[in-house]
Amino acid sequence: MTDDARVVEVVPYDPAWPELFEAEQRLLSEALPEALSIEHIGSTSIPGLAAKPIIDISAVVPEVDAVVADLRPLEQLGYVYRPMAFPEDGEHLFFAKDTAGKRSHHLHVFGATSLVPEGNRVFRAYLGANPAAARRYEVAKQSAAELHPDSRARYGAAKEETMTKLSAEARRWSEAAGRQSPEG
Repeated sequence: MTDDARVVEVVPYDPAWPELFEAEQRLLSEALPEALSIEHIGSTSIPGLAAKPIIDISAVVPEVDAVVADLRPLEQLGYVYRPMAFPEDGEHLFFAKDTAGKRSHHLHVFGATSLVPEGNRVFRAYLGANPAAARRYEVAKQSAAELHPDSRARYGAAKEETMTKLSAEARRWSEAAGRQSPEG
């Protein structure tokens, strides 16, 4: 991702985050009527977890090219397309939205064949079910934010090792439980 944020801030969990997601989900359902799913992901989706106060949203669509072909519905909601945010993944579109001059939402749009949304679901479920793992992630996020308050990219890199370890734990946890999906 690019370094376009002025400040990285990790704040205590806000019980309003699920409501903020639900309001945005309703708007996105109209802007992306072809979406197969629209889900709350990231740290703000895990009750009790400190996070950057930015609502991360995952939308799965049949074809990402159709979204790029007509960006107007998302632009009308204030989303700005960042085409080079994930250049290594052609099935991953990224949009940022600011509210009152501050970053408020990240929208990740994936093609239907992408494996990333399932990985996000497993990670969310694992941290939600394992408070010790969630705390390890929270400590890594807080430390990264303290070290790199002015760089989203360096913040992300600083917490990457912990996130990678937790993602592997989440996959093993899910496989051991025989899950195909945390919801299933």
